[in-house]
Amino acid sequence: MFTTIDSHSPLRTREEAVAEIGQAMGRFSMIVDILGDLGKAKIPFPGDADIRHGCERALTAMLVALARIEPVLHGKPGKNEETVLKLLHGWEAASLIDSDQLQRMLQFVERILGISSENH
Repeated sequence: MFTTIDSHSPLRTREEAVAEIGQAMGRFSMIVDILGDLGKAKIPFPGDADIRHGCERALTAMLVALARIEPVLHGKPGKNEETVLKLLHGWEAASLIDSDQLQRMLQFVERILGISSENH
């Protein structure tokens, strides 16, 4: 008899956790790009405020999804993990996304992966 690994089981692998993080943050790069484009406009167009609000709601949804992911206990860091951390530490994200939201995302990712800020 085979048992399946529940996504919230402590027996999951680090790769599974990183995949869940990737799924939760799937649109992060696109949101940063959109916010960057909105910030470049000298005169706001009709609907820009709605787009910005939509981006903020999407970031909040990402926070909720990250909060639901259970931490892993083992595994060594991989390339996808480095990619997620680079996105969160990027200057563009830092300049376009609310610093509290960005910090909270980073805290969730660090909690899930069992790492701390001084490790990277």
